[in-house]
Amino acid sequence: MMLGDDTDKVNEAVERLTEAVWGSYETAVENTAAMHETNTRIARSLFQSNIELLRAQAEIQAEINRHNLQSLAEQARKHREALLGLSRESLNAYDGFLGSLSSYYEEISEESERPES
Repeated sequence: MMLGDDTDKVNEAVERLTEAVWGSYETAVENTAAMHETNTRIARSLFQSNIELLRAQAEIQAEINRHNLQSLAEQARKHREALLGLSRESLNAYDGFLGSLSSYYEEISEESERPES
């Protein structure tokens, strides 16, 4: 009957080994699923963080653009005012030049009409 006892022992050992392997397999599957869930949360968190960062950068860039446009508008206004001032001064100078030519012509005309004595 020794053969039967050995067979029972072998069967028990195989059964324990099968249970241990099955338990290890279940643990590995559970750990893999947990790791997958963790990786998914991390990826989602990174993605969300990047979206928030991009939004913040877009808001900052929009504010910079608004500021630059306001500065350009202010510079354009100042340039327009300066150009108007220069135009007025130039027109006044030209008007003065024409006035002096007119006065000079009148003086010469008067001198030529006076009888020489």
